Amino acid sequence: MAEEGKKKVLIIEDDPFLLKIYQEKFTGEGFDVVTAEDGVEGLRLAKEGNLNIVILDILIPKLSGVDLLLKLREDDKGKTLPVIALTNLTQPEEQQKVMTLGVKEYLVKSDYTPNQVVEKIRKYI
Repeated sequence: MAEEGKKKVLIIEDDPFLLKIYQEKFTGEGFDVVTAEDGVEGLRLAKEGNLNIVILDILIPKLSGVDLLLKLREDDKGKTLPVIALTNLTQPEEQQKVMTLGVKEYLVKSDYTPNQVVEKIRKYI
C-alpha cells in the first residue's frame, strides 16, 4: 500500500540497470515504486496493486508489453489505469498498435532522460 499522499508507480522493465535507475529516480522524487522484470509479474502487480500509473517496456519476457496491455484492459481496474510505454521500439506500426490499447504516451528510451520521464508521469497522476 502506498504511503499516505505518495503516488504509486509500477515500473515493468527487464533491464536490471535501467530498472534500478528509474526506481531510484522515482523514489527520490517522492513516488512509491513497485517493480517487475517480466510481463507475468507486471500484470499480477498491475491487477492487485493500488497503483496510480504503470511505466511499461514493450519488449519484456514471459508476456510481452502488448499482451500485458490486452489482458490489463480486460480487467475492471485495468481499463482505466494510466500506462506510459517506455521502450526501444521506434517502428511507427508498433507505436500505433500500442497507442490503440490506450497508453497515454509512447516514449522511446533513447529520447528521454529519467528527469523527463518523471515530468511526463506527473502530467497523468
